[in-house]
Amino acid sequence: MILCGNVLGQNMLQGKVVDKESNETLPGAYIFLKDQDNNTLSNAYTDENGEFKITKPSKNTFTLEISFIGYKTLRKNFENSDLSSFGTIALEEDANQLQEVEIQGQAMTGEVKGDTVSFNAHAYKTRSQASAGELVRKMPGVRMNGGTIEVQGETVGRVLVDGEPFFGDDPAMAMQNLPVAVIDKIEFLDQKSDQARLTGFDDGETIKTINIITKEETRGGKFGQLFAGYGTDDNYLAGGAVHFFEGAQRLSLLGLSNNINQQNFSADDLTGAFGSGNSRGWGRRDSDDITVRERPGITKTNAVGTNFTDKFDDGKARFSGNYFFNDSENVLNRMSTREYILPSDSLQFYDEERHEENNSQLHRINMKLEYDITEKHAIIWRPRFSYEKGNSTNRLAAVNLYDQSTPISETVNATESTNEGLRFDNDFTYRYKFNKPGRTISTSIETGYRDNKSESRLISVNQNYQSGNLDSLIQRTSNENGSFEYEAEIEYTEPIGEHSQLRIEYEIGNDKSDNLQDVSQREMESTIFERDSTLSNKFENNYQRQELSLGYRYAGETWRLFSSLNYEVAKLNSDRLFPGYENTKRTFKNFVPRLYVDYEPNKSLSIRFGYRTDTDAPSVRQLQDVINNSNPLQISMGNPNLEQEYEHRIFSRIRKINLENSKSFFMWFSAGLRNNFMGTSTFIASQDTLIQNDVLLRQGGQLSMPVNLSRAWNANTSISFGFPLNFMKSNLNLDTRIRYSNTPGLINDQLNNNHNLGLGQGVGISSNVGEKLDFNVSTSGNYNLVKSSIQENRNTEYYSQETRLDLYWNFWKGFFISTNVNNQFYIGLGEAYDQSVWLMNADFGYRFPPTQNLELKMTVFDLLNQNTSINRSVTDVYIETERTAVLNQFFMLTLTYNLRAFGGNKPVYDN
Repeated sequence: MILCGNVLGQNMLQGKVVDKESNETLPGAYIFLKDQDNNTLSNAYTDENGEFKITKPSKNTFTLEISFIGYKTLRKNFENSDLSSFGTIALEEDANQLQEVEIQGQAMTGEVKGDTVSFNAHAYKTRSQASAGELVRKMPGVRMNGGTIEVQGETVGRVLVDGEPFFGDDPAMAMQNLPVAVIDKIEFLDQKSDQARLTGFDDGETIKTINIITKEETRGGKFGQLFAGYGTDDNYLAGGAVHFFEGAQRLSLLGLSNNINQQNFSADDLTGAFGSGNSRGWGRRDSDDITVRERPGITKTNAVGTNFTDKFDDGKARFSGNYFFNDSENVLNRMSTREYILPSDSLQFYDEERHEENNSQLHRINMKLEYDITEKHAIIWRPRFSYEKGNSTNRLAAVNLYDQSTPISETVNATESTNEGLRFDNDFTYRYKFNKPGRTISTSIETGYRDNKSESRLISVNQNYQSGNLDSLIQRTSNENGSFEYEAEIEYTEPIGEHSQLRIEYEIGNDKSDNLQDVSQREMESTIFERDSTLSNKFENNYQRQELSLGYRYAGETWRLFSSLNYEVAKLNSDRLFPGYENTKRTFKNFVPRLYVDYEPNKSLSIRFGYRTDTDAPSVRQLQDVINNSNPLQISMGNPNLEQEYEHRIFSRIRKINLENSKSFFMWFSAGLRNNFMGTSTFIASQDTLIQNDVLLRQGGQLSMPVNLSRAWNANTSISFGFPLNFMKSNLNLDTRIRYSNTPGLINDQLNNNHNLGLGQGVGISSNVGEKLDFNVSTSGNYNLVKSSIQENRNTEYYSQETRLDLYWNFWKGFFISTNVNNQFYIGLGEAYDQSVWLMNADFGYRFPPTQNLELKMTVFDLLNQNTSINRSVTDVYIETERTAVLNQFFMLTLTYNLRAFGGNKPVYDN
């Protein structure tokens, strides 16, 4: 962990860095204090006079490392030192390095240090009021999509500020709440896991991390933004974030209230109002410790939060914590069409119209304590708590069809429900270091508790067009499910030689969960509910896992390697207690190998390769053979015969950066194979059919259940290339994506392999002109080809392209205009969905002198009144297209105040 503190007096070491030949000072040099395992204890940068102050480590034995572009890196060991000053330190020029990195007539882009790529913020020009996110998106190898940030093909999982956490593990919130005015450098790195940083044993597990280095003069004071706006159709937006920085102590206060779809603090002012594009991948991003998963449709949000970090005991203890409350009201109107792929070259269609209203309240508390008690003893403690309560109503009208105009069966139903959920997670790790460097022993325990309850009431009217039968269903459902899980481990590391280390690890874990579903029904003419034993169920599941692991690590000058061989034994023990007792027991034994290799022959080239295997157990919901008939045309149930999945995955990454011409190349490739893939078996009824001799499945209706199938696999690659366009003071980024997947499924007991090929090409130009003119232009096209093994002559092709322009122009004194124009083009989705949609927002505003921190602007959202949301998804059974209602055109007047007071509360002007 990088430790950067501003402790004064006796806890600081000071010094000065100069050129050895000319004796001129060197501002901006990196200063690091490191321990014997090469872990950074503290860092600093020289000021304009070449001077620095750095936090004095608690250990008296450390290594001083000083580096500066164009100079040889200086390293000096100190043992049992009681220094108060390093004095003047002279660096010697490196002729070879100077030849590589000197750029005449332009700002130095950055530098490469091991697995860290550092970019100078002043080399990328943005508008003066920009956030860190606007700066980062201009840098090579970066893609931003909503709340997701990708760097060099990998999703960013953490953002640090001066090496310390900022808003937990929520990158989008951190990037949105930090202004460009405070940023000196941006670092992209692969941060080790907490366990690896604690023990010094690099296990190959990393988190793609952005570390924002702030300007020294802005590390004390306060900054933030307050805003309020009101518009047509009674639309409103109000809120703000204020951050207080004083050395290592940081406090953030946030608030948000709006009815224009901004659901998280991390969103841009009106970004959430836009419709979403095509979805892809094996899963979707759930909510994390801070943000909520953004709901489709239109949402009204009220939220408050606070985030706090500090250091204690001379910097040995580092604490961070946050509390967030979110209250939301969501309305969803959606139309969808499914095309089912059936054997014998036949098709069936499903059309649905849905109206949902969801209200929810969510509380979250998260804390983390890292404490280096002594040189030998250290701990990490991380408790997390959340509580959610909500209610919803759902109106659904759906029909199965032979073709686009011939109905088979239909349902119209309404559901009202309430839900309540409690979650508590607690992780604790302890490490002890022996006298011999590299020899450690550590233990950790992780626990998780869940308690969820829900009540629902369903009224449904169903019709069979072939027989003319009409019936109704009135149903009441109560659901209770809970779980308790733990995982404990002990780990021992032992050095073997100068560059190698062994690790022995033992883990034991258990996940105990239970579910109670009580369903009762009544006839239309009756008032008495009677329990339905076919739909009711009581289930208990116990999944115990033990693992023994032997790992080896090698760290040389250009090669780093980690490998481990794990042997895992897992036992599944499930009991169905109602209706009727049934026990299921299974034992799984697997070798789970892993391998990571890093090769860095020079500063500009880095190659990483990884291979890992994993197991995945079925959930309690998947194991229950209880029927869910909330949509009588689409019934689902679990499968108690499910077995564990086993996955192989490989990945590779190549990074090449040439600082001489500011060119960058990144390539990412990954592929995965899943044995015993938990896919879906779908039965489509050719006539009215009774399920388990009791539940009616209408003709044309679908019954789905999870099953283990032979193999599912996917492969994808991402290649990006960036370089400057000096003639127009801009940067060009090219991004190529290829993905291919094979997803098996059963359709009426016949195996179907859905092959999905996706090709994507993106082009982006970001300006590097200055603060008064800022623009980004990008376009990304995606071609998809879907082929089914049971209908080899039928291919489904569709294409989508998204083009976006973001423009800001401060054209005269404090007056500015800004706009973002977004075009979404679709073809191949069907007559009702093929279209070209233009989304345009425009701002006209004024910043008041002398500070220009007060801003008044008029915004028009969806100027062309074309906003829409279209989604295409592909499964092993069907292809579905959705259209969701979104916000329409409105005008809003907004007043914003940008707070900038650093270094003794002196204001910083954003001119």
